[in-house]
Amino acid sequence: MLVRISCTALMMGAAALAQAPSHPGWKPTPPQTAMPKSTLVVERARIDKARFPVIDIHTHGRFLRDEAEHRKLIGIMDQLGVAKLVNLDCGFGERFDRCMELSAPYRDRIINFARLDWTGVNEPGWTEKTVRELERCFRAGAQGLKISKELGLDLKDKDGSYIQTDDPRLDAIWALCARYNRPVVHHVGDQIGRFLPIGPENERYEAGLWREDTRGNYHGTGHPGFEEINRHRENMLRKHPKTIFVVAHLGMMGFDLKQVAAMLDTFPNAMVDVSAAIQEVGRQPRAARKFFLAHADRVVFGTDAMADRKDDLDGFWRPHFRFFETLDEYFDHPAQMLSPLGAPLHGRWKIYGVGLPDDVLRKIYYENALRYLPASRAAMQKHLAGR
Repeated sequence: MLVRISCTALMMGAAALAQAPSHPGWKPTPPQTAMPKSTLVVERARIDKARFPVIDIHTHGRFLRDEAEHRKLIGIMDQLGVAKLVNLDCGFGERFDRCMELSAPYRDRIINFARLDWTGVNEPGWTEKTVRELERCFRAGAQGLKISKELGLDLKDKDGSYIQTDDPRLDAIWALCARYNRPVVHHVGDQIGRFLPIGPENERYEAGLWREDTRGNYHGTGHPGFEEINRHRENMLRKHPKTIFVVAHLGMMGFDLKQVAAMLDTFPNAMVDVSAAIQEVGRQPRAARKFFLAHADRVVFGTDAMADRKDDLDGFWRPHFRFFETLDEYFDHPAQMLSPLGAPLHGRWKIYGVGLPDDVLRKIYYENALRYLPASRAAMQKHLAGR
């Protein structure tokens, strides 16, 4: 089933279609059309489920509002061979408590991470209050912490500057995660195309973004640049060597795997997940295979699955397994977003499989994640024994 998501809705609505001062010359254009049908005749492996049990460390469970939705998700996981997934949206405070209550019957399959509340970040005592609540969440069952890109791109200090990942107010939070041995799944920055001018030469515009609204493009807006955000991330990794940071989406550096490798080689406390990055690495299969073989112990599986795509087995879920397990050629990548006319909004191209060996697949699919999710090991062993 192909889910078509309005670009306008995903870019927070088109209520303000007026030209933004930071994007001179921009005007709305027709939405991009779906990819042309390929006439290429190539072999396709049959992929119904993952070859080995999967721990998906990067999913968004905002849609898990009742028991029926939990049961439906477990059924989808069973079809695909997903043993466990991490819900990164369990939140903080009362929201966290409700999330834990709803998912309690499925604790062997659903792992919950806390998520900070940034309200009052510029007020005295915010750090201490946040550390106390995060510690409570850890003791109540949160197996990790999720940080989104609002840190670095949205949150501002009193002087109007953007709060970055190495801000001193966060040091106690990163230290607490180290003390409790809880990983931080950290989305830092954004895709490189979002920092480039809007226009036909920008791959993301060509794929369909910003045809109805300029929001989500940071070029000329006063936001920190791509390199600046990365410098703060490196400083954070350097300051907190005992904290495990799972840098989401290959650190938004999938377009240059040498950068990803350099980060992993420099900072032993850094891991990467592959969520929303298959479209980047899938068009460079030889370089990608070399990278995964060289850094097999530092990569964890993730999809960035959300409510809109949770039922889309063939269009979203299975292409992840096809990419890792086969040498199939020229197939659709698991697009996170689609235009109203069916265009993949983060890559108007096909991808190729990397055909990883079984020992590397096991590491990426579940073994690496289990190193940092000790509370899930016993249930995972039962799942493996029952296969």
